[in-house]
Amino acid sequence: MAKDPIKKFIKHPYPVLLNGIVRHYAWGGTHFIPKLLGIPNPQNQPFAELWMGAHPQAPSRAVLNDTTLGLDELIAAAPEKILGRDNIVKLGPSLPYLLKILDARDMLSIQVHPSAAQAREGFAREEAAGIPWDAPHRSYKDQHHKPEVHVALTDFWMLHGFRTDEEISQVLRSTPEFAPLLPAFAGNDLRRLYHTLMTLPQDEVDAMLHPLLARLAGMTLSDKENPDYWARLAGQNFALPEGRRDRGLFSIYLLNLVRLAPGQGTFQAAGVPHAYLQGINVELMANSDNVLRAGLTPKHIDVPELLKALRFDGSRPAIIDGVKTATGETVFPTPTAEFELCRIDLQSGERWTTGDNPGAEILVFISGRGTAQNERTVLDWQPGTALFLPANTVLQLCAKSAGCCYLARVPQTR
Repeated sequence: MAKDPIKKFIKHPYPVLLNGIVRHYAWGGTHFIPKLLGIPNPQNQPFAELWMGAHPQAPSRAVLNDTTLGLDELIAAAPEKILGRDNIVKLGPSLPYLLKILDARDMLSIQVHPSAAQAREGFAREEAAGIPWDAPHRSYKDQHHKPEVHVALTDFWMLHGFRTDEEISQVLRSTPEFAPLLPAFAGNDLRRLYHTLMTLPQDEVDAMLHPLLARLAGMTLSDKENPDYWARLAGQNFALPEGRRDRGLFSIYLLNLVRLAPGQGTFQAAGVPHAYLQGINVELMANSDNVLRAGLTPKHIDVPELLKALRFDGSRPAIIDGVKTATGETVFPTPTAEFELCRIDLQSGERWTTGDNPGAEILVFISGRGTAQNERTVLDWQPGTALFLPANTVLQLCAKSAGCCYLARVPQTR
């Protein structure tokens, strides 16, 4: 690998093109991400996620003239210059966030993310036990928490947080197959109810879910606002060996069913159970891959760790619409120190300039065409273009046609 471009970059860091990494998970859509990237997909291969960041599983590739290298390698060559000294002191010597485009054609698992303390403890315990990092029964891939925010690009359906006690009581009473669960919810004890569901013998799970799915199979279900729609679909997609039923179907009725319009989002804090059901979004999270699953998955379910992580406070989820700032950004605020997500909308001929951010930024363009320039570089952008901006970099965008992009950065005020 030629060293001169790297030395030149380190001496005076400048914005570079970033090639994201596609993840071909089975639940992914086949059209949106290939079209965004201009990649033919004649075999209809699933393009589930586009990762833009420095996560060790799939670091993006930074383009330095004719040389490309992993963004993690580039950052490691000069972390203070690229990430900013203050951010390293506060968040460590690696990019603290991961930006994604996600296309959910089919449901993702019911899941929850651990707190920072639980992640550290769990990671240390599994390391001490000698569990290989890629072992299917490993729960903690790193020692970090994984809060995340996302914004819908299309109509987006998801489960988010437990419903209120009153709603859960109504569900249990109005769904005849769930009558055996009523004693477990006596006194509105959500923790006991969910512990019961996650530890029920499989025969008892099947005894409730077989008749439920048989009843739903005979119904006309087209309303996505109805949990029955998603339960029937999950029953078709997540059959277990020997005709067993996935206990994740219970969660479809116990969690809030949320529809997001384009431009709306939610924040998933530690302990909040959630699942993406269908749609396309932009997602920004802490640079972690720690996921504890509760169902609708063939992957490992660690019930004790799941129950330790869950927040059993039923409530309506908060929908984030974004806040327009004086600089023209729409910011989707969260309480997280590692990241902030913004949208920039540009009309044809309009210019917009990034702030002199003391931390690194990533831009990904969803639509439009134009140029991005400063005193050291001029780059063209179009749908699918991603740019990496080192700390203290100012960049001006000029739109040749109307479009929008999303920007990930470390918040400056926390």
